[in-house]
Amino acid sequence: MSGALRDAHELDGMDGALIIDKQAGLTSFGVLESLQRSLRQTYGLKRKDLPKLGHGGTLDPFATGVLPVCVGRGVKLARYFLEAPKEYRGTIRFGQTTIPGDNTAEVSERSEVVPASLEEVRDMAHRLTLQPYLQTPPMHSAKKVDGRPLYELAREGKEIEREPRLCHLYEFEIVSYEAPLARFRVKVSSGTYIRVLAQDLARLLGTVGMLDSLERSQAAWMRLEDGVRTEALEHPWNRSQAWVPMDRLLEGFARVNATPEEALALENGRQQALLPLLGRAEAPRAGQPEHLVAIYCGTRLVAVARKTDLVWGLDRVFSRDSDSRP
Repeated sequence: MSGALRDAHELDGMDGALIIDKQAGLTSFGVLESLQRSLRQTYGLKRKDLPKLGHGGTLDPFATGVLPVCVGRGVKLARYFLEAPKEYRGTIRFGQTTIPGDNTAEVSERSEVVPASLEEVRDMAHRLTLQPYLQTPPMHSAKKVDGRPLYELAREGKEIEREPRLCHLYEFEIVSYEAPLARFRVKVSSGTYIRVLAQDLARLLGTVGMLDSLERSQAAWMRLEDGVRTEALEHPWNRSQAWVPMDRLLEGFARVNATPEEALALENGRQQALLPLLGRAEAPRAGQPEHLVAIYCGTRLVAVARKTDLVWGLDRVFSRDSDSRP
């Protein structure tokens, strides 16, 4: 990225997200630090004067692919990407595994047994899509317990009980199999750990397994082909192919267009204005969350509604100059 100082006013109103193609070896937080460092060098700003940055879903350091990085007011939408389905491609190695379930650690267990055929692996993968399955989060993950990420406890040699959660595999395709490696493509609900999925699939096949490679090809509607590596990102960001402005961030989600009067009512926190709007909402794009509705006035994002226990309510409202939580 360019190191020449630029006018910091370019950053005014820069609200949206960057579609980053994360490379192996980088942590998700490390990507944010790299972008912050670039902003400081380019605009000569102190850290406190930088726009807010936040990612929309952690990618393990060994993994590559789509990492949405929300900027400015776009950070307020990051949690909606966390809730959206994700799509991955990768390789599972059968016959050996590690504690974290990937190839970043010493092999902890081996088995002489590997699946006999492509059909056997495909059949088991298909069975996992027929109904939700309970998955236990791994100790080597960013999930927090009592405010601490599990990976910190794992580094201290601690293992604590984790609550299993229901995961949905919308698609799970075994692309090819040449023992002991299976290439796959999978589309999953939020919070599904692909490392655990690889181990679970292997166990159901009577062996052990782990991830040999992993690439996130899509997060919500953001695709890998639209992403850019941090080192190839030029300023100003909002002229990049990877830049998504604030009002386009929830593309593909269920949406409805409000009149100026309805938008004003929502901005004033009037929940009673919500139900008439929901009655004319468009359905979400296939695979996108059904419990969220993005509300627009023209092209401007006004609010997000959420369904909780069958009841709809305003989840977040965006005024023209600021945003707030009802």
